[in-house]
Amino acid sequence: MRRLALLCLFIVGGLALVTSAQARYTVGISDQLAKTFTNPKYKALKMTVARYIAPYDVMTDADQLGRLNDWITAAKADKQKVLVSFEHSRTPGKEAKMPSISEYTKQLKAFKKVYGKVVTDISPWNEVNVCQKNGRTEGQPTKICKDPKVAAAVYKAAKKVFPKSKMVVLDFLDGNDPGGAISYVRKFKQAAKPGPKAIWGLHNYSDTNRYSDKTQRTKRLLKEIGKGEVWLTETGGQVTFQKRTVAEGQKYAAKALGCMFDIANRYKQITRVYVYSFNGTPENVGLLFDSGLVADDGVTERMGYAVVKKRKVIKCNK
Repeated sequence: MRRLALLCLFIVGGLALVTSAQARYTVGISDQLAKTFTNPKYKALKMTVARYIAPYDVMTDADQLGRLNDWITAAKADKQKVLVSFEHSRTPGKEAKMPSISEYTKQLKAFKKVYGKVVTDISPWNEVNVCQKNGRTEGQPTKICKDPKVAAAVYKAAKKVFPKSKMVVLDFLDGNDPGGAISYVRKFKQAAKPGPKAIWGLHNYSDTNRYSDKTQRTKRLLKEIGKGEVWLTETGGQVTFQKRTVAEGQKYAAKALGCMFDIANRYKQITRVYVYSFNGTPENVGLLFDSGLVADDGVTERMGYAVVKKRKVIKCNK
């Protein structure tokens, strides 16, 4: 009888450990549309944190400000904890221009004056190590994507404006070959000296979408970061990529999302996971990247939706 009691205790204890491991990190969304938070499909995912990417000069761009305000209003009504990541201007002709630190500071102060009480999590600059190319505005100005010292200056400026906020010191992409990201992180640390308790933002698309069983890219980057908390500020499964269609890509994306949970379970440093994104991309816009959990109609569930809803772990393996 005593042995049976001990066995039951062991089983219950084991289950508790599994539950604890799964609850160790918070799962949220990175998505740009306010309608996300009123969608029953989103509510069913039971997410509590959400991320929005805004131009650094959003307060002086009426169109962008309207979108931001609608998004924050909807997110807060849904009781989401909001993270805002800033990036390049979206004003035509200014997308490739990096602001001076004084201009950047001025813009962030204007943002804080309006949203400082509702937005407590800040990322000074989104995906800093990805450059704009081929005339497209995805990515960041050359001045910051090529120079970690600029990213360090931006971080220090944001820290002065938001001294009490949770701050992502550096938000960066892993890459198929993470050597460039590792070098960027190393030089940033030397210039910024963020401290051992810093929060780092990693976009680990390469490991998740290649189902890397050794998760070598994520592992190497976490080693380079060292001590500190890590938020996967963008991660997920790529339904369409290059010439892959939605029909072809759903299985790929679902497996990648399961691998995402596997990676998050492996590393204690990871405390938040922001899935990119909830809404799919309309097929007529010509973009080659779609990672939506639902189609752009907001209704049609893709295969990855069930994986996220169940927080289903699928072991990463090629």
